[in-house]
Amino acid sequence: MSEKRLDNSIFLMYMVSENYKKFHKLSSAQFLELDRKYAILNYIAECPDIFDNMSDSEMVEEIEQYVSAD
Repeated sequence: MSEKRLDNSIFLMYMVSENYKKFHKLSSAQFLELDRKYAILNYIAECPDIFDNMSDSEMVEEIEQYVSAD
């Protein structure tokens, strides 16, 4: 993975997690608990292109669909 792609993945992991936490009024600890159960951050890292052009609400919706599919 190139350094630019890695940087983009890390940025998207941050953006998606912050949007999800804000939308659901979760603490960082609560989000990390969900991440342990559903590997949300791993999903974002594996598929960063999905999130590249999404709005904040679309990011949250994508994660909700991912979690509910489990």
